[in-house]
Amino acid sequence: MILKAWVNILNALSAFEFKIADRFGEFAAVLFHFLLFWGLPIALLFVPSKLFVALAILVALFYIFLLSGDIFLSVFGHEKLEKKRGMLDITSVQEIRAEILGALLKYAGAIVSFGTVYNGLQKLFDGRAFFISSPSPFPYFDLYYFSLVTITTVGYGDVVPALWVSKGFVMSEIVFGVGFALLLFTMLISLYIDIQKKKKYDD
Repeated sequence: MILKAWVNILNALSAFEFKIADRFGEFAAVLFHFLLFWGLPIALLFVPSKLFVALAILVALFYIFLLSGDIFLSVFGHEKLEKKRGMLDITSVQEIRAEILGALLKYAGAIVSFGTVYNGLQKLFDGRAFFISSPSPFPYFDLYYFSLVTITTVGYGDVVPALWVSKGFVMSEIVFGVGFALLLFTMLISLYIDIQKKKKYDD
């Protein structure tokens, strides 16, 4: 059921972004994507209402759900998944580089989205979701920083989840980060081997 939801949502989103790209250009499609899934949740955090904060968390979680499906289906494929914007038929080293760039953007998207979830929880629970030993003067910076050090499994200990719900999301981000790195590494090795075999066959 989750696989079917991933396929249907990704197909619908890709078709819509294709329409934007055809009508307004590639840059407009990329801008739409980032404003919807990165900019909107962050903007909602600044609204002084817990309802909007909860909405920011839901949008961020939805994007994380999409990223998980996008990564999974990019590696394992699916017969009903249509060609997405950014999906490549990789036949050269140059296209591998393009795929790496796309993967890094997804990685950054996860950092931003989990950071939005953490900041939302901090606001919903009136500053009790995370303990921050040395808060920065910039709003929301600390928990985006925490998202970065969590997904890379560095963890300096200056920001600590204090509630079970925040601990649960932190565990999810660690699993996402490690799984993403392993899948990407496996996919790139496989692609490189396929390209080398193709070159030998062509020669």
